[in-house]
This record gives sequence, C-alpha cells and structure tokens, in this order.
Amino acid sequence: MRINRKIKTDVLVVGSGLAGIKVAKELADQHHEVLMATKMKLASGSSFYPLKASLGTQVTKDGSDKPVFMADIETASRGMHRQDLAEVYVEEIAERVQEYGDIGVISKKLEGERKACFAEHPRDIYLLSNWDGIRENVTEIFGGYEKLNVMERTVVISLIQQEERVVGALLLDRDNEVIVVECKAVVLATGGFGSLYKHNLNPNDVDGSGHVLALEAGASLVNMEFIQFIPGITTPRYKTLFGEHTLMYCRDIVKDSGESLLDPVLPEGLSRKECLEIRSGHGPFTDSLESKWVDIAMMKEIIRTRSEQGFELLYDPELYENDEEFYTVYLNWLEQNGIHLVGDEVRIAPFAHASNGGVYIDPDGRSGVPGLYAIGELSCNIEGANRLGGNSTGACMVFGKRAAADCSRYMQEVEPYEIGLETAELQLNRLFNKKGKCTDAEAVHEAVDKVREILWYAGNVVRSEQQLLAAIEEINALENGLDLAHFFKQQATRKLAIKAKNFLKLSQLLLQAMLERKESRGAHYREDHPQEKPEFAKRLFIKETKPGTLSFEFLNQ
Repeated sequence: MRINRKIKTDVLVVGSGLAGIKVAKELADQHHEVLMATKMKLASGSSFYPLKASLGTQVTKDGSDKPVFMADIETASRGMHRQDLAEVYVEEIAERVQEYGDIGVISKKLEGERKACFAEHPRDIYLLSNWDGIRENVTEIFGGYEKLNVMERTVVISLIQQEERVVGALLLDRDNEVIVVECKAVVLATGGFGSLYKHNLNPNDVDGSGHVLALEAGASLVNMEFIQFIPGITTPRYKTLFGEHTLMYCRDIVKDSGESLLDPVLPEGLSRKECLEIRSGHGPFTDSLESKWVDIAMMKEIIRTRSEQGFELLYDPELYENDEEFYTVYLNWLEQNGIHLVGDEVRIAPFAHASNGGVYIDPDGRSGVPGLYAIGELSCNIEGANRLGGNSTGACMVFGKRAAADCSRYMQEVEPYEIGLETAELQLNRLFNKKGKCTDAEAVHEAVDKVREILWYAGNVVRSEQQLLAAIEEINALENGLDLAHFFKQQATRKLAIKAKNFLKLSQLLLQAMLERKESRGAHYREDHPQEKPEFAKRLFIKETKPGTLSFEFLNQ
C-alpha cells in the first residue's frame, strides 16, 4: 500500500463540531501548530445539524445553585454519572459560556429561568442558533491563525503508537490518498454514533469512528448502552427535530386507523393527558418516568407492523397562542421549514440522537493512553443513564478548554517521534482481517444499510435478549461475507471500506453492551428485564484486550 505523503504538526484535532473548534482555537492561542481533520466541512457534526432550530446550554446560576445542580445531575443519571466531571462542569460552565463569541458561536441567554430536559430545577439557559452564521464566523477566526490548518473531507484511518504513546495517525484525504501525520498528541472530538441507526437526528459524519479509533488505541468505552432516542418528525419533512414541549398541547397520538396509540398501553391510574404532559418535559426516552409508555408504544407497534411511517399527532390550536420565547422560536423555525403542527399532518417516530456513553476520560479529557484526548459527545462525560438537557454543549466548552491546557503541558514534555514509512505500511496492512470472499462494492453498501436497519429495530427503545442475539448473529454473517481488504486496496472505495469496518465493529459492541445490562435503567429498556436492579448499579466498561476481542466488565468507577 502506497503512502502518498507525510505531514508534521504539533497536534491533530479530529472533528470540527463545537468541541473540536473550542480545543483547536485554544491550542492555536497557545502557539501550537494545529491540524484539524474533519469528514465533512468546518463547523459540522451534531453541534451544527441543520434540521434543528437551536441548541441550549444549561448554566449554574450562582453558588447556592451548585449543590442543587449536582443533585439534578445525580437524580437524572440513575447512578451512572461521573461525580468528578460533574463537579468540574457545575463549577466552570458559567465562565465558559462567556467564551462562545471567541470561537464564533452565536448565543443568547433566554429571558428568565427554565427547566432543562430532565432537570428538577430551573436555571439560566443559553440558546445557540444560526448555523450558517457560526460557520462563517469560525472560518474567519481560523483564517487569522497561520499555524491552524483544516483538512476537510478527510478520514482518520488509525492512530499510530510508539513508546507507549500516540505519535501520529493515518489519514485518507479528500482524494482518498493515504497520509501519515506525525504529531505529539491527538484530540478526538468526533461526536457520537447516531448515523449507525437507519433513522437518526445526526449528520452522516456522526458515525462512531472516534470510538473505534480510541478503543483500538487502548482506551475504554463506558455506558455505551445508554443512547438517547428522541421522537423525530417523519412527515411532512423527514428527519426534522421535534420539540417535545409541544406535547403539552397534544390531544392524542394515533395509528393509521385513527385509533389511539396510547390508550391500550397506559397503566391503571395514568391518563393520556397526564402521560403526554410528563412526556412534554423531556426530549429523549427514559424508563425512569411514566411518560415511557409513549415511546414504548411507538416502537412496539413499529416492530409489530414493520412500518416506519410514524404516528400522527393531534394538536390543540391553543399551541400557537403560547407566546413564550421557547415556543415561538421553535414554531417560527418550523414554519420557515414549511411545517405547521396544527395545519399539517405531522407524524413522529423514535430517532437515534446522542450517546450518553463514550470514551472514559479524566477531568482534563485524558483517555488513559498517553497523548490521546477525547472530548465532546465522543467522551463519556457528566451524563449517565439519562442526560440533563443543555449539558452536552456546555461540556464541549468546559472540557475542550481543560483538554487544551493539559495537552499543551503534555506537548512541552515529549519529543516528536519520526514515523518510518515501513511502520505506517505495516499498520495499514493490519487494518483488515480477510474474512469473506465478496468483492462486490454494492454488497458493501448493502451491508452498511443493513447494519443501520438492524440497529434501528433491535437496538432502539424496546430491547430483548431474543432480538439482540438475533441481531448480533445477523451482523456477524454480514461481516464474514465481505473482503474489506480488497476494497481498501482500491483508491475509489477506501473510505467505504473504513466505514463498513467501523459500522460492523461498533454495532456488535453496542448490541453486546445492551445484552450485558439485564435490567431497565434510564435510556436502556429491556422488555424481558423491565425493573431497575441494584446489582447493575455499576458502569459497563468495554476494552479491546487484543485485536478483535472485547471484554465487558461492570465496575464502580
């Protein structure tokens, strides 16, 4: 395999969402040479997903709010959060939101205080919006740094380690040529893995590639079974983010026949109105609240009928009489996108969204592998079985700054390592274990699509041992049929080969993690284990003990 060229830099930042932008600018401010690699374009990822109106950041009000905020995090997490990371967030977020303007992010503090998703107490919320404007700002700011370079449409294939530290990476550039990067450190900020699911509310570059890179470099993954599923709009405009707060004005959710979806599944003593009012208070599904029947009813009906059209919402026209900013911003944005919740037939279904789990890190974003940092949604941060709304954007700022500071210190202590081309070529040759015989490119595309469909049905809101085992078996069969090494040798299909490799590996890992947790807790619901169990009040750690072999262990860490 031919290595086309070599690039030397101080630090490689992978990903160009909010966390990547924050850490890259912080490192550039400290006069380090920074190379940013992004699969799409500058300012992409879930942070700047175009089919959502805005993002929020939840901010500590004052000193008296700190213990209250901590209690909110602990309650929502169902014991699965990291106390030290949460304390850092609560302490530092008020300062970090003042730095949004420095990186070109357009934000506005909402009037008054508001309860974020899953929060029991109201506090200040900063609203981020105008993605195109932010992209223009970031481009202009980055253009002012001579030693901050961006490689768009570039994929990181693998991290290179020598002397028990990360010293570089192998990249595929926009022309699918193989590049070796020599660097002292790598910061992964690649986001979650929502696009592994057929129906998701993420851009295509949010594909779990950073999880695979970190895992293969020796880092641990934690809490991977806790994935957010949020009702998304299927009709009239597919994949549009749904504002759950509008369910306060929803009279019913109905099947194609016009029958109520909810009435047959609600337990005695819980009315449809009560269930929808509780559901209006949080975006993602959770087993922790009685509103869970909305999402469970949707997914069970989808599995039964194999129909993915979604379910119609019947709204009270009074919805449009609410003049609170939180409503008007969303409803006006919907109208700009041609959607009227009362006038149109609006349908929803469970879409994959953010991942609560990810790479295990310390409060400075260190992964445990020298020279490797993980920040943003890629990391397992302050969230647990549930995630408080507005903390993910804030965590990008808090831990992006801390990771940059620690990385800067680390780079003062280590010397650059010269990577020989033979070493790089050997690593390339070890990327794929030839398993199957199929060399038809169309079959690889079909396998990727099939993985996404399998995950959406088997790894969605409703899970069971029977469907998870069947899904793992199906994905194993897909993997064993393909000769991915063949596709990587062809320049035109290299990125497809890497994507298929990562999808197959990560999907099996996710399904196995869901299988290991034999209980229901927060975002993880097992139909065959519907209760939260004390013996599972531990976090599930996943490591690659040797290439291709994973260990799963519940630990109190």
